[in-house]
Amino acid sequence: MAGWILALALLGAKAGAEPPEDTAQSDMSGDEAAARVHFEKGVARFDRQEYREALEEFRKSLGHKKTRNAMGYVASCLKQLGQYDDALEHYETMRREYPKLPLRTEVMVAADMAELAGLVGTLVLRGDVPAGASLFIDDRFRGRLPLDEPLRLSAGSRAVRVEKEGFTPIARTVEFQGGRENVVELVAKSRKGLLRVSERHNWPLEIEIDGKATGAVTPWEGLLDPGEHTVRLRGFLNEEALLACEVPGATPGEKREAARQGAKMESGVETVSVRLYEVAEVVLGAEDQDASLKVESAPTGARLWIDGKEAGQTPWEGRLPLGEHRIEVRAKGYLGARQEVKLERRKQREVTVALDRVPQEPGFWTAEFWTARKVGATAAYGTGVLGLGVFAVSGALALNTSADLKEACPGNVCPRERAAQKERAHGLGVAALAGLIVGGAGAVAGTVVLVAVRPSEGEQRVRAAGTAWKVGLGPVGLSLGGSF
Repeated sequence: MAGWILALALLGAKAGAEPPEDTAQSDMSGDEAAARVHFEKGVARFDRQEYREALEEFRKSLGHKKTRNAMGYVASCLKQLGQYDDALEHYETMRREYPKLPLRTEVMVAADMAELAGLVGTLVLRGDVPAGASLFIDDRFRGRLPLDEPLRLSAGSRAVRVEKEGFTPIARTVEFQGGRENVVELVAKSRKGLLRVSERHNWPLEIEIDGKATGAVTPWEGLLDPGEHTVRLRGFLNEEALLACEVPGATPGEKREAARQGAKMESGVETVSVRLYEVAEVVLGAEDQDASLKVESAPTGARLWIDGKEAGQTPWEGRLPLGEHRIEVRAKGYLGARQEVKLERRKQREVTVALDRVPQEPGFWTAEFWTARKVGATAAYGTGVLGLGVFAVSGALALNTSADLKEACPGNVCPRERAAQKERAHGLGVAALAGLIVGGAGAVAGTVVLVAVRPSEGEQRVRAAGTAWKVGLGPVGLSLGGSF
């Protein structure tokens, strides 16, 4: 009803403001005349309650010339059609562009907007809300997520759909309530992230993900669970594939030979983080792996590094890119060894590395010396503890006996029967003093053994697991070095 009253108010304001028809026609431009024609058609349609057709005519009128009357009628039509959110938005636009409306029109607009506010609510999306996804309400695009501001919607049943390229759409139907905030929790049927894998030279190679063959070849994209995943490419390029591609670092003759024979290609292992509803891309560069290396060592079970990366334990066998590689072998109790090897196409290089034991250090710095040093220090400290124990016990007894004598011997004159007790107090005092001397001597001796006993050259070497450390005592400080 309010929409009808507002329409009548707008029509009355329009009629009262217009000049006589002959004057208006002579002064109108082409756009103004067209705007008036569509406006009058819209009013006629509105009076017949043909609101959708009237809305179209009023919008055409606004296309030729913007007027507050046409804007007001558009809002009234939208309200009659149940598009309360759009109607409220048109009223707000009208009041911004025409802040000084006639009093009667202003009152009607305010009443209509108050009524619409109770029929319009705001939408808040939570849960699985992919960034950059498109939001559709009743199949109408309403923006990309996340929304810059709360979305207003008319009350009623609304179909909410979220779409993002490469992912399964998320859809839900909700009963939207006006005059309040409506929280919609979206839950996807498939909570995945999208991974795209390609090879730097556009070679069609098989894809391994998390150590398992996928059966797919590059370029490829697919959905994966969120988290960390490892990706590797491998495969065999035949003559046609190699001739169509560039072989890295190959001369024309080598390229023709490789194309004639074909080649086994493989990339390194790449770790990629896949996030929910996001796209992760990884580009791997494969290399010719048509050569193999076998490494053995004495002793067996040594740790092996190839080109600075740990490869495992010996014996080891695997495929590597053509060319030069640096291997390093280490074992506990042995000196490490390094060696350069060159691998050739379709040939296996076998390498045996014999490690040398860590040499026994001469002089003081033997295992026997360290054991004797430890035993000597322990004995000295033990003697010191025993002496201090004697000092503590004897001293306590001497003090107790002296206290008794002091009470029984006024003026330091003791009766004859106290002579034996006086001798015992003296003996306990002597024993306590001896214990103190022995305890102090033991502590000093133990410290001397641990700290002061050093090799004559002032150097210490400790070797373990193929690594030699060297500690030197110089005139200005302590130096630390080592060999590996």
